[in-house]
Amino acid sequence: MKFIILIFTIISLALCAPDEAPSGDQYDTDNLLKVRDCEEEKNLPASEKAEWWDWKVPANPTECYIDCIFQKYGWLSGEGGSIVNSAVEASYAAVGHSNPSSASCNPSKSGCSKADELYACLLNADGQKFKDAFDGKRDAK
Repeated sequence: MKFIILIFTIISLALCAPDEAPSGDQYDTDNLLKVRDCEEEKNLPASEKAEWWDWKVPANPTECYIDCIFQKYGWLSGEGGSIVNSAVEASYAAVGHSNPSSASCNPSKSGCSKADELYACLLNADGQKFKDAFDGKRDAK
């Protein structure tokens, strides 16, 4: 009986363990290679990286991390810049989606925080369409 309890305890601990940061083979698109570049440039901690990869916005995100990614994607015109709707639309179209909500996302923050706000808005408004455009590949789920 104690053995069975031990097995269930080990299984439950494994299931409750925090998500791991991505491995090298998960950076399998041009977009995700840009994400990796920004993770390295901003020295993103592994715990924060795991949150982003789980599509969660951390409570205190690394400054300018998402801004770095959006600039590399061409979605922002420079650091803290304006949204380049045509680039966002092209990214959505490249994975078979249309009508991104970028035009209805009006970030009120300035500087790099604008990118964090845009990320959260698109994620909430477009869900899987945004995830596909962000990753640069259509999810087969």
